[in-house]
This record gives sequence, C-alpha cells and structure tokens, in this order.
Amino acid sequence: MQPFRLVNSQSDKQAVAFAGTCEVITYDSAQLNVFAAELSHCQPHWHEAPELVYVLKGALSLTVHQQEVQLNTGDLAYIGPDLIHALENQHQCALLTLQFSPQLGHDSHTLPAGFGHFSAGEPAARQLAAQCLTLLELVLQPEASFFALQTRTYSLLALLEERLRQQPQIPAGTAPDSREEMVIRQSIAYINEAFAEPLTVADLAARAYLSYSHFSRLFKKVSGYSPSDYLAMVRVNHAKPLLKSMQVPITDIAERAGFAEHRAMLAAFKKYCGVTPTAYRKQYYADFEWRADDERVTATPNKPLPLSSARRMMQDSTANQ
Repeated sequence: MQPFRLVNSQSDKQAVAFAGTCEVITYDSAQLNVFAAELSHCQPHWHEAPELVYVLKGALSLTVHQQEVQLNTGDLAYIGPDLIHALENQHQCALLTLQFSPQLGHDSHTLPAGFGHFSAGEPAARQLAAQCLTLLELVLQPEASFFALQTRTYSLLALLEERLRQQPQIPAGTAPDSREEMVIRQSIAYINEAFAEPLTVADLAARAYLSYSHFSRLFKKVSGYSPSDYLAMVRVNHAKPLLKSMQVPITDIAERAGFAEHRAMLAAFKKYCGVTPTAYRKQYYADFEWRADDERVTATPNKPLPLSSARRMMQDSTANQ
C-alpha cells in the first residue's frame, strides 16, 4: 500500500501499488509521473522508479536507507531506486513528487542511485526547485510536446546527477540488498498480504527465524517503525478507502482491515491521522475537491492536491528563498 495510486482519466498514466509494498509504476509516453498531496503518512515501501520530492509547505520526517531526515518547506529529497523509505507528517505537510521511469536510462547509464537531501536556500536546492517548477508548468500545458517534456526531464536528471556527486555516498554495509534489509522487506511484504489476519510480532519474528527482540530492533532500524506500529499503519491505510463509502458500517471496516476490535482502529486513527474514523469520513464528504479528485486518484491515504495548486504553492515557497 503506497502513498499514491494515480489514475489519470485523461491519459494512460497510472501508478499501481501491490501488496508486497514493492510499488510497480507505469507511465505515459513521457516516462514521468508528477503528483501532489497533503501528507498524512506513507508507510515503508520501495519501488524501482527513483523519485524527487519537493516540500510545498510544512514539515515531515523521512526515513530512508536506515536514516531519518527532517524536511521543511522548500527542501528536496531524491530517493534512488529500490530504497526502503517512509514519510510522516510533522506539521501540515504537502508534497510534490516526480517519479522517473527507469526507461529514461539505458544499459550503460542508469538513473542516479542513492539518496540526496537538498535544504531550502542552498544553491543546489534553488537550482533543482527552479527546474522542477519549469517541468511542472510544462506538464500543466495540454499542448506540451513530447520532446519538450523529455528535454526538461533529462535536464533535471542531469542536474540531479551532478548535485548527488557532491553529497556523501551511502555508507558501506547498508546497501539495499543487504541481508538485514532483505529480511525486513520479506516481513513487510508478508504484513501487507496478511494484515487482515490476527498477526503478532512473535509470529513475524518466528517467520524471520529471529528472536522477538532482535526482530523488533532490526525492523525499527530498517523501516523506521516498530513492527506493531507498521502493522497498525497498514490497517489504517486499508480502512481509509472503505470509509469513503457510507454503505459500510465502521465496525465492519475495522474487522475487514484486521483490527481485533473497533477501539483498536479508533486508537490507530487518532495516532496516525489525528482524527477518529468517523471524523475522517465526515471530512471526506464535506470536501468536494477531495471527492472530485478521487475520480482520478484512488485508494490513497493522503489527500490529493491539484497540480495547479501545487504550482502556486511552489511559486510562493521559491519566491521566499
């Protein structure tokens, strides 16, 4: 379950999330996905496509490659292919995300790997933000040509590659395919498949052939969350789309999402969403734009933002740098 599943009714652009939390993304001919949302949280996941995240407003905590980074308005983060990462809102956060198809590279020159953090106000952040804004404005033009989009995309990737070379490299021993990460990836995939079952941390540790304490420490180290917190987050994310239907009683939703009782779902929603399930449902039905966006953006735990709004927010934040 990913932060965004994009279904654009005006094109064939689509992002699809699978239960294993390895996100498989498909693109239109420009080989690019651009979308924006108000962030609640995004559980640990990974995907083959690298992405560039720009903080439109607020603050968030990003856990990536066993590191925790705080991002604020105007900051950017580049997350390379197949890195486990998670995001959590710290204060009224909204994001613009650009996902690049691996097909933009080729056998002799793949897209940039690793992780990069660019703080607002620094020269690298200003340059990257300016190119992101230019690309966003082009995406919003219905008549934009394929070659113009490709040119701007490659220009941004070239700048990213240059700036990433100037940042510290990922420490040795923490490669994405390390044994530690592989164990936790397998556990994450299992949780996403079996979340509706009465899972316990002891069950998960036994499946990984680790002691309870060792498994819990390793899960926290790699994902940024405890196993029990991650399981609750997955269940919340599965409950959210169900809450958008007034036909399904909340008690039934709790059961279908894997919560042992309604009170457990209530506590999880308060922790990860700041509201009760009932309040979340009321917010959804009171927000016309949110419901309208759900026609093209489905099954997302985070409220989508129109790209035109993201452009205005980006213009405001870059002007203040």
